[in-house]
Amino acid sequence: MQIVWSGEVEQITDRASRVTLHKAVMRLSPARPGAPSLAVVRKHLPSGPTLPPVLLVHGFAQNRYSWHLSGRSMSAWLAARGHDVWNLELRGHGRSQDPAQARNGAEQFSDYVEDVQHAAQQMPAPGFWIGHSLGGAAIYGAAALLPTLPRGVIGIGGLYGFAQHNWLIHLLCQLTMRLAELPGGRSLSALQIRTRLGGRMLARLYGATDVMGYTIPLSGWWPGSIEPALLEERLTRGFDWTSVTVWLEMSRWGTGAPFDYDAQWRTADVPLLVILGDKDHLLTPQDGVLAYERSGSGDRTLMVLDDFHNAVHWGHLDLIAGRLAREHVWEPIAAWMGDRSPPEKG
Repeated sequence: MQIVWSGEVEQITDRASRVTLHKAVMRLSPARPGAPSLAVVRKHLPSGPTLPPVLLVHGFAQNRYSWHLSGRSMSAWLAARGHDVWNLELRGHGRSQDPAQARNGAEQFSDYVEDVQHAAQQMPAPGFWIGHSLGGAAIYGAAALLPTLPRGVIGIGGLYGFAQHNWLIHLLCQLTMRLAELPGGRSLSALQIRTRLGGRMLARLYGATDVMGYTIPLSGWWPGSIEPALLEERLTRGFDWTSVTVWLEMSRWGTGAPFDYDAQWRTADVPLLVILGDKDHLLTPQDGVLAYERSGSGDRTLMVLDDFHNAVHWGHLDLIAGRLAREHVWEPIAAWMGDRSPPEKG
């Protein structure tokens, strides 16, 4: 493990609340020969953490900014509470990319599972794993293979089923699979796509894309759920890169194939918290709930946020970065982890 940079920083957790943290940018050695090194941003209180480590895993085509914005940072908030927070960038994403290599990202979804396992094994103690979107699928897969490694697993809009209850994404998955079956279609898997430009375009079209959330089932957030300036930052900095190979695997799930680690997950007895949004178009509650229903855990909790119990409707990105995320997502997660943690060091 190499420390690239370390020092104290002041960051905003939420609504102008500030905290001073020790931050280290680290590079993990490869998990095996031929595997890439991985980048992690580690944050904790300057006096040291008092609560178990937390591993944060971003979603499809995203990066570390899933968990940290200049004006709202779940990673800083967890660190301020006393956790040792590890914000992982999966291979090929953010600082985990090696510009010197033509291909350095995931060749298949199982690469992301390997990344989660490797990062968790570098942590100083068993910790909690929190994954958003495809990052949720990655931590489910890793926990299915090594159920004794995490202290608990938390999926926020985490994939398990996919696109079975969204007609438009289901159609896209079907089209993808048909293209792959054409002569030469498998060459699609060699493509790598930069999604940052797409994020910038969405940010510039904020008004149109915000309204789109009411009508078109592709919106990544519920309209009005995130302040425009923070949403622009999230879209321009948080969209990163994707492997078409991984999208092909997701499309396979979207056309009815089971989650790759379903059999192991059904027997994995690891504490589980699943959090879903009632209006999440990208990961519908009906798809996401399968992680809860098929878990072999004797300690599992399901939260589906809605406007009746949780003040507003909930989409996908706003589960982490929304105006009300701290009260309705972060704090319940902290309480759930607290119930499964040893007494604070004091």
